[in-house]
Formats: sequence, structure tokens, C-alpha cells
Amino acid sequence: MVRGKAIRTVGVLGAGLMGHGIAQLAAQADCETVLVDTVQESLEKARLGITQLLEKRVQSRKLSEESAKGIVGRIKFSQNVLDLAECDLIIEAVPEIMSLKKEVFAQLDQIAKSSALLATNTSQLSITEIAAVTGRSEQVIGMHFFYPAQVMKLVEIPVGEHTSEETVAAIEELAQSMGKETIVCKDTPGFIVNRLLAGLMVEATRVYDEKLVSIEDVDKALKYALGHPMGPFELFDFSGIDTMVRVADGLRDAFGERFRVGTGVRNKVRAGDFGRKSGRGFYRYKKENE
Repeated sequence: MVRGKAIRTVGVLGAGLMGHGIAQLAAQADCETVLVDTVQESLEKARLGITQLLEKRVQSRKLSEESAKGIVGRIKFSQNVLDLAECDLIIEAVPEIMSLKKEVFAQLDQIAKSSALLATNTSQLSITEIAAVTGRSEQVIGMHFFYPAQVMKLVEIPVGEHTSEETVAAIEELAQSMGKETIVCKDTPGFIVNRLLAGLMVEATRVYDEKLVSIEDVDKALKYALGHPMGPFELFDFSGIDTMVRVADGLRDAFGERFRVGTGVRNKVRAGDFGRKSGRGFYRYKKENE
């Protein structure tokens, strides 16, 4: 059995919802953690979000006040990417745009110490292609957390063409120390979870176009017959309709028309109805900034 090198310091680039959740998990696993974002407001929101979640755990007696303070104390909030230089692992959590990922990884490759591992939280983009812009492709890997990262139990670990066994082992061990279950897969479009999920979601878009049943009843069917925590249209809104369509389009490019999204759902994206984050999707919500 291959053992990975011990990871004691973790950097996270991007302090959005995913990034700050990952930083909290790293700190909970006793890693010294650096959370970097160029926008100070994002760092302030991240600090507040982490503190509030930990306070809820203290109030419900799932965590001691001392432990909560220790977790926050292990996180350094910074606008300076150079503060990532001495981390054993840097996890990128920026938007799902390949050109942006490549730019970030090229920069991290220059900043990070030679032994550092570089991970991307991408849910679908090629690990091999991202790794190719670095001089350390054997140390580049996927570490796909699911939202909300602090709650969802799985970390999907897609492996690039040149990723070493030692890198895989180190990431598995870290994820497990965070209390996560792990699956390791090859570098394939959408990896495993999104490829399986997209099949269901795309079929839901066809049901929507065909007006066979109300969206509420589709959601009920998945929740009460199959035990899903939310139905497909609730999930579209929760994840972002635009995000889900982008994932499906990537799978369609790779695997063909079986992943073609229905017209009605695509029209929602054109109208700017993205779900919870815009205040309207298949259902109506208060906007996130209200």
C-alpha cells in the first residue's frame, strides 16, 4: 500500500462558499490553513460564515467553545497569494472556467514550494489539461468537494494522466481525516458523480418540456419514492441552473446528444433565472444579498 506524505499546512485559493468550507474542514483536521482571496469582502464573509457555523455547533453541544476557537485560530485570512508559498497542499476553488484554472495553476506552480501538491476543486474539467501548465503534473490532482463542503460526506478524487500514487494516497488520507468518504476515478468529463447526476437532470428537463407533470410533483417523486434529499428542480435552483446547464453541455460535447438539455431550462438561463442566487428559477426566493 502506497502511503502519502503527511499534509500539515493547507492553502485554499478562493474564499467563496466552497473555498471557505474547504478551509474550515482543513482547520478542523488540525491543519494550519491559509485562505486567500483578492477581495477583502469575500474574506470577511468567509470568516463570518465559518464563525457562525461553528457557533451553531457549540450551541447544539456538538463542539466545545475551545475547539471552535482553535479551528478559527488555525485559519489565516489573506489577500496575498504569496502566503501560500509554504503550504504542503494548495486547493484551488475559483470559478469553473478552464482558462482561469490554467492561469491560476501556472501561478501556483511558481509560488508553491517544490514538494507541494496542487489540487483543483473542479467538478468536471480535465485534471490532465490543468496539470499540463505546471512543471509538476505528478503532484496535481482533483479534490472535488460537494456543496456545502462541511456537510456533504463525499470527496471525489479524479486523477490526471501523470498524477503519482503518492499524491493520490496523500489526498485520500487528508480527505478521510476531514471525516469524508472518498472515491478515486480516472480523468473523464464530469468524473463519476456529475456524469450520473446529469443523466437524471437532463431527463428532468425533457419532462419539463413535455409538460407531463408539475415540477412540484417531479420533485416529490424523487424525494418520496427514491429517498433523494431534494428533487431535480430544487437541485437545479440550489446549485444554479446556469452551472448545471454548463456541466451538461460539457458532457454533451464529450458523450453526445444524450446529455442535451431541454429548451425550457435553457431559456431560464437566457432570462437570467439561475435559481436561489438570482431569486428566481423553477421556484422563487429572496436574493442572496437581500
